[in-house]
Amino acid sequence: MPRWFALPALFFALLPVLAFWWLEGRPVALPDAPVTVPCVSYAPYRDGQTPFDETFVIPREQIIEDLTLLRGLTRCVRTYTVRQGLDAVPGIARDLGMTVMLGAWIGLERPKNERELAGVIDLAQRYPETVAAVIVGNEVLLRREQPPDQLAAMIERVRAAVPMPVTYADVWEFWLKHPEVAAAVDFVTIHVLPYWEDHPTPVDRAVPYAVETWRRTGEIFAGKRIFIGEAGWPSAGRMREGARPGRLEQARFVRELMIAAQREGIGINVIESIDQAWKRRLEGTVGGHWGLLDSDRTAKFPLQGPVSGQPDWLRLFTVSAFLAGLVLVPAAWRARRLPVAGWLGLAAVAAAAATLLVRGLGDGLDASRTLWDWLVFAIRGLTAGAAAAAVLAVLAGGRALVPLPIQALLAAARQRQLPPAPWRETVLGVLRAVTLFGATASSLCLLFDGRYRDFSTEVHAVPAFAFLLLALASRWAGARNGAALAGVDYAEERLLATILTAAGVAIAIAEGLANHQALAWTGMTLVLASAIALGCHRLAPAAGYRRSSAIAPSSAPPAAGSGT
Repeated sequence: MPRWFALPALFFALLPVLAFWWLEGRPVALPDAPVTVPCVSYAPYRDGQTPFDETFVIPREQIIEDLTLLRGLTRCVRTYTVRQGLDAVPGIARDLGMTVMLGAWIGLERPKNERELAGVIDLAQRYPETVAAVIVGNEVLLRREQPPDQLAAMIERVRAAVPMPVTYADVWEFWLKHPEVAAAVDFVTIHVLPYWEDHPTPVDRAVPYAVETWRRTGEIFAGKRIFIGEAGWPSAGRMREGARPGRLEQARFVRELMIAAQREGIGINVIESIDQAWKRRLEGTVGGHWGLLDSDRTAKFPLQGPVSGQPDWLRLFTVSAFLAGLVLVPAAWRARRLPVAGWLGLAAVAAAAATLLVRGLGDGLDASRTLWDWLVFAIRGLTAGAAAAAVLAVLAGGRALVPLPIQALLAAARQRQLPPAPWRETVLGVLRAVTLFGATASSLCLLFDGRYRDFSTEVHAVPAFAFLLLALASRWAGARNGAALAGVDYAEERLLATILTAAGVAIAIAEGLANHQALAWTGMTLVLASAIALGCHRLAPAAGYRRSSAIAPSSAPPAAGSGT
């Protein structure tokens, strides 16, 4: 079939892609929650703003805008400090008819702690009708920034000076480790975050786990009211064992938690009201996606009615279709006439690659924060797209080119003999080398420091499968023609592929079989390692091909058909 058949082939290849994105975005029925959230954690920082800049002060107008918006979601907000302009919250909340759980940030430095304590005492005394409770310290024991006795003394000092209840907030385990602090508070405030537990709990069991933790803590601290001061679920980021972040999972957790809290009479505060980009510096992608509203102040899901896990599915399909066309263009340009099956196969590969790219690039946009993040994101995306387009073009042209080895690329660069081979083999070699280095480095980071790192599987899978297809085609052509040559050293490729395989398998073991993101990453590493293993051979030069001295074989080639 002529080149124009690429268009109808692409149309048919995109039908499964449309079905995929529709399934991603289809509304899912969830239990209806009450129309308002009991209380939500509130931090006012927007993109580019951070609590780490101690000279920065939140504009009062920004807090007014936020609380006016949140008033439609809740009548209560929890704050964590009175610094950086947050001392304005009680007054603004009073004007809007809201209440505040007023927080004092307690850390290592005594002068700062003194200012925080003086600030919350002053605000609590000035706004007794608005400040529902004072929270002296947040996860101080977890961070080991104050001993229990000194923390208790601070709590008692505030408790003696204000008319409303006073508490301290920490992960439930640290209350059990330091029960002496409970004597200083009016009620116990625990944090229950099933995603962050040492043994993460999947979302389908997360709310029963939170309720049971609340009940068990109440039995230990009999006579004290137990308040859940933080409970929530992230909408983006990496899986931890079976706990998967996602918009749909977040909606399910929040709704089921509110229903359970109403049924059991549990006081709860949901973390958090608005996504906080600055938290990604501490906790990776997942840290910045706990909000019920995204950073643009748009609600991620309703509290009642069906919920879509991907409301932008139609736009994402459109982008996938566009990218599929771009990937297919080089192949259509090089191909003269192909059978129907050939065009359909090329179109299917282009559509699959484009869909993986869109998924991967979407995750990359969520994860990228620093200049380095954006640079790595750009390299990954460009490498993946270029590899898919280049491999399809090579296959469509009926040639089985083999990427130039890393050693040959480095030798040619040192001797300034560029290009060291026909440009197509050089480009493929560079793309394969970048893919292999990137995947190996990412695997090692995930293995040894993976708590806050994402599995960027999709964007690595595109070149991994592309080079596997190319390696299979090259093997088939080499075996058929008896054209394999010796003299090319693939030591770097084999070493990296070995490390990649070992790290990938270790990641699957460490993360557990419940983490399908980790399993997918391991699968990708095995595909890429297989592509390297199969591609470690060299085809005979085509007519007119001039081998560079940078890659000249050190010995005569073996007889045709003798292998690598």
